[in-house]
Amino acid sequence: MRLFLMAVLCGSVLAGCKKDDSKAGALNVTIGYSGFTRGCVTVTATDVDDDKNTNSTNVEVTDTTPGKVSVAVFREKDWGRVLDVTAQVHEFNCSGPVVATDTAKAHVPKEGKQDVPLTVSATDKDRDGYFSVASGGTDCDDDEISVFPGAAIDGRKDFYPDNDGDTFGDKKVTTPTRACEAPDGFVEDNSDCNDASALIHPATTEQFCDGEDDNCSGVPDETFQLGQSCISSEPFCGPTYRCSPDKLSKVCFSETSATPWFVDVDGDLKEGADAGISCTRPVPNAVETSSDCDESSRFVANGINEVCDRLDNNCMGGVDEGCPTTFAWTDAGMAGVGTTDLTSVGLYDEGRKGWVVGPNKLVHFDSTAGTSREFTDSSCKKDWTAVWVAQDGRVFVAAHGVLSTQVFQEADEPCFTLNVPTSPDFNDITGVDAPTGATTYAVAGNGKIYRWVPPYGGPENPPDNPGPMITVAANLRAVSAAKSGDLLLAVGANSAGNSARVFQFNPTQSGSNWSSETLGATDAGFLRGVHVLSSHYAYAVGDNGYAFERTGSDQWRALARVNVANERTTPTNVLDVLAFSKNGVYGVTSDNTIEFFNGESWKTVHPSPQTLKSLDGLLPTQIRAVGDEGTIVNFTAPPLP
Repeated sequence: MRLFLMAVLCGSVLAGCKKDDSKAGALNVTIGYSGFTRGCVTVTATDVDDDKNTNSTNVEVTDTTPGKVSVAVFREKDWGRVLDVTAQVHEFNCSGPVVATDTAKAHVPKEGKQDVPLTVSATDKDRDGYFSVASGGTDCDDDEISVFPGAAIDGRKDFYPDNDGDTFGDKKVTTPTRACEAPDGFVEDNSDCNDASALIHPATTEQFCDGEDDNCSGVPDETFQLGQSCISSEPFCGPTYRCSPDKLSKVCFSETSATPWFVDVDGDLKEGADAGISCTRPVPNAVETSSDCDESSRFVANGINEVCDRLDNNCMGGVDEGCPTTFAWTDAGMAGVGTTDLTSVGLYDEGRKGWVVGPNKLVHFDSTAGTSREFTDSSCKKDWTAVWVAQDGRVFVAAHGVLSTQVFQEADEPCFTLNVPTSPDFNDITGVDAPTGATTYAVAGNGKIYRWVPPYGGPENPPDNPGPMITVAANLRAVSAAKSGDLLLAVGANSAGNSARVFQFNPTQSGSNWSSETLGATDAGFLRGVHVLSSHYAYAVGDNGYAFERTGSDQWRALARVNVANERTTPTNVLDVLAFSKNGVYGVTSDNTIEFFNGESWKTVHPSPQTLKSLDGLLPTQIRAVGDEGTIVNFTAPPLP
């Protein structure tokens, strides 16, 4: 037989509740309740000796139900007589949550009845069928009948787990927990984008630059401006902000660094001059790879052949590899010169041809043909002090109060000679080649600088005479121009002859103003020679062994002084200079020597029995020097073995 429970909702009296055996014993379970008028009471009886023997019944509680329900409990045949009897009150209906419980242990008599009183209590003040939260129910406002679960005003809220304890709930949770109040470990907010870290939540700032969205804004590290352009002290290309290695700040950085750029300034079509560090080409024709180790010389660059000229032509780090250990200067005396003191030499046709001058001497020579010819017309016989030759072979010569020009011809034609007003003492002449004819410049001891332009039969002013461009406060001794025509330098000294002076003029600029440049030497005396190698390099030499190098705009520096190794107690005077490179500069001295500067020091490369006054060369492999008593010496580079 099964355990039989009968619910009697008829007040406090058990009536008419019996089995077939009217003498069988039973329990009369009476459940008194208070605090509510609607709900469900579940009565459960369980065999103490075998808890598998259990049975339950539900009793609905309504507004018409008095404050007590009764249930008759009859024992099954195979059950024990000691039972655990439990009464549970459910909210609203029998499937609602349990809000109150009472339990008693009872002995089923063999006959008759045994009363078992139970009492339960739960609060439903507004009698809407939902118990107060304090009673374990779900009514968030038990004073208001219109507020209950499922009503228009539910009263419950959604709560989310806060696993890291930062008071912000996990936004990844899609199904919230509904309750009147937050359960332990739950919060109403669900905006925490990382509920595993208390350092990450919407109320914080971006504390670390670490790729994490610390403030749950949806953008990691936004206050660090990551990816935005920035200005770096390092040479970066397109730098942007990124996290520092310690994750505490931002740094301005780029994976790509600016690179050095190089340009060609010496005209050898090889780029080696520093054009700066940049991410893009800073100037036209700049390249990223240097192919020239010496941008002062068109005779030195990567990949060209080494020749025997005292230069590191191929940029291999050596000088004259495979050449003889000594280079000889040879006597190049020529017919028509005799023992006249020669004052100047000018070459053309890569040095194979040229002109030499001296007092009443104007001689043209062709070293390839082995010929020379003196021009003997009286117009060509002056006390010539200086010569310059255009590359078409036209010669320009200067003397006291005279400028003259001539071209080589077989007949002994007169020179076109001009007597310059005021008869200035011309000390030097130079020129700049052009397709329409060379423009020449002559300097005088009275500080006047003259310019002569083609056609040479009609100079610029006055007619048939060149006029002075300007007069400077100096005794000028030498002048030289860059082949490009964009730099002209004149040198000398002050009127007292004890302070070297140098003046610069750019013929490509408008106007005729010359500017003075500073050397920084107080006892240099006269500067007697100058050679403009290019618009970037120039060299000047003079008294007391002084030698200077000009690099860039008006920047002069003193080189090692020339002191011929002949036990002199004072440096020698340097009379003329010829440069092919910053590491290849020649000078002739009053000690009858030719000196060579290798970028660090001077060395005698040729002692002469007579004083040499002038030297010239278009190639470092072909150089001539002239001096007293008709002395002419020639350097021709020996071939490689």
